[in-house]
Amino acid sequence: MTVSPILTVDVEDWFHVCGHPLYSDPATWAGREKRVHAGVERMLALLDGSGSTATFFVLGWIARQSPSLVRRIADAGHEIGCHGDVHRRISEMTLPEFRQDLRKSQDTLQEIVGRPVTSFRAPEWSLKSASNPAFAVLVEEGFALDSSLTTAPPVGEPSNPTRPVTLETGSGPILEVPPLMGTFFGFRAMWGGGVCARLTRESRVSAAIDRSLAAGVPPVLYSHPWEFDVAHPAMPGLSPVQRLVHFAGRTRTEGRWRRLLARYRFQPISSVRMGAKEKEEKISANGKRGGVAA
Repeated sequence: MTVSPILTVDVEDWFHVCGHPLYSDPATWAGREKRVHAGVERMLALLDGSGSTATFFVLGWIARQSPSLVRRIADAGHEIGCHGDVHRRISEMTLPEFRQDLRKSQDTLQEIVGRPVTSFRAPEWSLKSASNPAFAVLVEEGFALDSSLTTAPPVGEPSNPTRPVTLETGSGPILEVPPLMGTFFGFRAMWGGGVCARLTRESRVSAAIDRSLAAGVPPVLYSHPWEFDVAHPAMPGLSPVQRLVHFAGRTRTEGRWRRLLARYRFQPISSVRMGAKEKEEKISANGKRGGVAA
């Protein structure tokens, strides 16, 4: 089976920092400069004419603030996924709170684009484990695909899948499509995007993409609009580690995208759903691995 690389975007603004006392409270967002349009437009310009299509996981809050931006993405031929409503970690919510957050964001997005939104990515990869009961909530709310699990601690667990798998929940199955993984100074790290990918040599990331494709595993890459924003505001109050994670290597992202789009033809994440069932490894909701699907 031929597989394609997958390109995804987490559509959040520069101030959507999970758990930070200065930035995570939605009550403070009205007074902040909104910059998400600038980054999204640069991304769409790079994609235009490239032959590639991406999935944009959009926050419900951003969609309500800027429905025209969501329509702009969809009208350019890209897929709309859900990134939750107010960029709150799932681990900080009860299951009823998660369901409410999920419904609010999904309803907002579906009303704007006029079609079902059935792919999800958790803010800050906060589903964390294949045994998380929140996966059953996703299934109950009509989601067919998730892309939230990584094997890189502390946001993920080493036992999480590194290729597309069907997670069997008490409410039915959901396809999990994790990001491209690698190492950073000997530790498991995401090479699909984020600070470790930005600081890793581009040749190593490209080689990992090629290895994944050769193995029949779709490599999943991701970025954020603020990584493309040349006028990104300063962020006083971040710790040194938070500043490193947010800013280090950020200016490399656009150039890398340009070169990757010239080399590969990317597909949206829903394309994995079309052909993966023959080779998916099923994992039950309690984390136990089953056999390879026939």
